[in-house]
Amino acid sequence: MSKKQTAGACGPQGENHERALARLIESTARHRGRLEVFSDFVELSALAVSNTVDRRQFEAREARYLEIAKQYPAEEFERFPKMLGHLTLALEQHCAIGELGDVLGQVYMQLGLGNGRAGQFFTPYTISRMMALMLVGDGAEARAKGFIDVLEPACGAGGMVIAVADALDQAGLNRQGAMHATCIDIDARCVHMTYLQTSLLHIPAIVLHGNSLSGEVRSRWYTPAHVLGDWRTRLSARRLHEPVPVVVEDACAPATDPVAPVHRRPQVPPGLVQQLSLFGFEE
Repeated sequence: MSKKQTAGACGPQGENHERALARLIESTARHRGRLEVFSDFVELSALAVSNTVDRRQFEAREARYLEIAKQYPAEEFERFPKMLGHLTLALEQHCAIGELGDVLGQVYMQLGLGNGRAGQFFTPYTISRMMALMLVGDGAEARAKGFIDVLEPACGAGGMVIAVADALDQAGLNRQGAMHATCIDIDARCVHMTYLQTSLLHIPAIVLHGNSLSGEVRSRWYTPAHVLGDWRTRLSARRLHEPVPVVVEDACAPATDPVAPVHRRPQVPPGLVQQLSLFGFEE
């Protein structure tokens, strides 16, 4: 393994955070099953992130968070924040070497959770990255238009969207302002995986739980980068000039004003500071 690859996998003391995450999931799954624990981990984490920026859905998502949490003894539930910590550190290590990564997709496959009967396998990130580098090139389109729109109708763990962000970074652009993604998947687990990784990587995105073929939408998830970057206004302005394959309804805007931008920083609901201090939103 090259020095660059080692840096991407291991922390300062040589800890491999992807393996540490997988071990925590396996140790918690002794009486539950790895798929159940993995699913609960990504949903709990997605709910926690969403509740920092999405005021409309806060109560329902907080209730769902507590519904999952009460199924675990305290000593087991304490492992979930550690899982999120390892995921965050693994993503940060990829960023530190100048290459992003699909950590959850890789861990999912390492745990043997791919569903062969349903044809559910996540594309290796190296392939997604190669395709994105070819498509983005030197970033000329993003520079000319101000930003590019990415529509991923079957997002899986979000690997392709992460790869596009990676390619924009490689082209010398800031992914936080050079792209916006709309990600769709019929599998709620995939929605949570994509939302969690795009949120932690600060990629502006709307993640939809729905069916790309029928147009059905069951739920919407707005990443912090989408809300804090006022992407609703930018997307509305783009709509005036060209059709854009995005959903521009913003969860933080008043329901009676579907195009009003949000300028204030979202407030953290009481009791979530400990849970969400990772994102720096606490007052």
